[in-house]
Amino acid sequence: MADFGKQSSLDEAARLSASGPEKPSVPDEVRQLIAAARQFAEAELAYQKTRAGLMGKAAGAIAGFGALALALLFFVLMALVVGLLLALAPLLGPWGAMAVVVGGLLLATLIAGYLAWRGVTNFMALLRDGKDAA
Repeated sequence: MADFGKQSSLDEAARLSASGPEKPSVPDEVRQLIAAARQFAEAELAYQKTRAGLMGKAAGAIAGFGALALALLFFVLMALVVGLLLALAPLLGPWGAMAVVVGGLLLATLIAGYLAWRGVTNFMALLRDGKDAA
């Protein structure tokens, strides 16, 4: 009789192992999916926060170096103007050198202003008509 009980439990164990582990129910799978989605969203949020922080630091450095570059360019242009005045003074005299340098700077300013004005008018035409104004 004891053998019969052993055989019965062995048959049941074989039947359970043959069928494999029980599949989770649909609500359990949905809960697991929601938990995985929540973990993914938290990881993505942490990644984007870190990325934004790094971009903020980089933007500050870029702005600082850009301002330094513009300041240095201003000094380069001032040195060019002074150099032109000193180079032209013996040939044209101090007043003539100043007139030539100021006239050249005014001409360059007018050209740059015209190009900027043309760009603004083209841009405004694009906004107004929605067509290519170029």
